[in-house]
Amino acid sequence: MRYRLFATFVAASLLGASLTQAATLAPEQRFKTLGNFSTKKTGRPARDISGLACMPAANGAQRCLLINDEGSFAQFARIAENRITPGATLPIIGAEASPETLGQPPQGICKMPGRFAELDGEAVAYADGAFYVSGSHGCSRRRGEFRLSAFHLARIKVDAEGAADGKVELTYRLSDMLRAAGPAAPFFGRSLMDDNGLNIEGIAVTGDTLWAGLRAPSLDNRGFLVGASLKALFAPGHAPATETPQVFELPAGSNRGIRDLAPLPDGRLLALLGPAQDQGEPYSLMLIDLARPHAAATLGDLPDRGDDKAESLTVLAQDAKGLAVLVGYDGPKNGRFESYRLPVEAR
Repeated sequence: MRYRLFATFVAASLLGASLTQAATLAPEQRFKTLGNFSTKKTGRPARDISGLACMPAANGAQRCLLINDEGSFAQFARIAENRITPGATLPIIGAEASPETLGQPPQGICKMPGRFAELDGEAVAYADGAFYVSGSHGCSRRRGEFRLSAFHLARIKVDAEGAADGKVELTYRLSDMLRAAGPAAPFFGRSLMDDNGLNIEGIAVTGDTLWAGLRAPSLDNRGFLVGASLKALFAPGHAPATETPQVFELPAGSNRGIRDLAPLPDGRLLALLGPAQDQGEPYSLMLIDLARPHAAATLGDLPDRGDDKAESLTVLAQDAKGLAVLVGYDGPKNGRFESYRLPVEAR
């Protein structure tokens, strides 16, 4: 068997609600964006925020990196109190594939070949002096095209001030891990809309493991979390990854998957759940203990924001009052960001 499978079953919710009848969480406050997040169209504010991760707070502020799914760059930002200030952009990939990218590009997938285009950046994580940015690793949503540009994982090492320290490292090897991801593996490279095709929407890092949260496939009320070794993903050379990934099955609910991930200081993960495609299912938050996956618990649903989609999840702080998190929505100009206080105790 090429994978290790951990089936998890939902426990009692920390708010006393079931997965399908979760209480609706109330936002603590709405954050203000001071300036515009960039888009590939000069002068237009971004409407497609898809990921945000931050370094630990220093002097009352957090240095962060943001991604949107319509360009090939990331953008630094600063969070202080309830304000988000956009900063400089950082190119992740160029106009064509780089021969320095680690591993081998995936072959023989999707409905038809497509051009090398945007990164289709969907997820950002931070750990131990580096930001990680992931493309969707899925076929194009409209036509089911294979665009190699979307099958990159990037590592950006930063200094203590959060400035990029060296060149961006790129790897194709996350595709190798996804092709070995147990029940989710047969959906790699399949059409997103017609065939429940696999795609990544969230990542988080704990120790040497990069966790990829899959928006799809959604199978029998299950969502999937795939763990891959950073050492294997970023090993020198062009050999494909051969290590076996970890696979967690999560009780996501009907037609739902993982829309983002955020690590807690104690090693647990917080997951943002939402529709696997465009089914209109609610967005929810789930707490995952990687040491005790059977204890996964739903924390509640997010308020219905109409056409705005919850796409990013960021931990701001954890203290005696609970866990403070920031949820970002795509749709509005420069996104919509709301903070929530969750009853999650530190351990």
